[in-house]
Amino acid sequence: IPLPPSRSPRTMFSKTILSAIVSAACLAEAFGFAPMPAAGFAPKSGLALRQASGRAPALGLQMVTKEEVLAPLFEANKKWISDKKASDPKFFDRLGTVHKPEVFWIGCADSRVAANEIIGAEPGEVFVHRNIANVVMKNDVNLLSGLQYAVDVLEVEHIIVCGHYNCGGIAASLTPENFASPLENWVSHIRNVYRIHQDELDPITDQEAKLKRLVQLNVKEQCLNVYELAIVQARLKDTVGSQPFATPRIHAAAYDVGSGKLEKLNWFPEGAEDPFDMTIKV
Repeated sequence: IPLPPSRSPRTMFSKTILSAIVSAACLAEAFGFAPMPAAGFAPKSGLALRQASGRAPALGLQMVTKEEVLAPLFEANKKWISDKKASDPKFFDRLGTVHKPEVFWIGCADSRVAANEIIGAEPGEVFVHRNIANVVMKNDVNLLSGLQYAVDVLEVEHIIVCGHYNCGGIAASLTPENFASPLENWVSHIRNVYRIHQDELDPITDQEAKLKRLVQLNVKEQCLNVYELAIVQARLKDTVGSQPFATPRIHAAAYDVGSGKLEKLNWFPEGAEDPFDMTIKV
């Protein structure tokens, strides 16, 4: 008979450890020991690393107080505000009153793939959703809520699904390792993309080439998932014939983190009926 949650071995172990920690703290206070300074083992920000006079540890990690780890970020924010106002005095006036992006961007959570940066867009021009390996699941309430708002309220004209080469999520899907839930659940969706295109991918013997191709195929499958959503289909049907092209347009792209180049992909299935003219030349 399974133990109830409150009596599971993991819960009981956690409570035992917590009790020991509390007891130790009480004893320390009773005997007059001074508490340790508030500190944490945290990655140093890129800005702080550049400003450091000495050589940073191998992984850029050091013991820092809570104040030290955030101070450079707030200083960088002040400088950003100053620079923006110097180049465009009305920038924040516009940003604070108008929100009318033309693009909904579905990209990878990888820190090297910042949507605004790689397409030269300013804040306010791109509505962004990011997750591991830019996956579009039809039961992902987080993504679907953002997409519904983008399509129905903001009325964006373009949806871009952007993958990137050297993607950790794509690489993870090609390993036999079980990453445990919830990460394993997520990676399984990428493995499904491999299964769909297994006849094309299996003969590729070069691992780097296989990864690159899987990145492209994953983007295409996610574009199809977007296209099939009721939210998107309803908007396409409402706009077809009433303007030069039905919206939202769905675009597939792959970003090369090593060169900065954004590559356009044709995601629409060859030979399939295309009532909204989604096929492009690449």
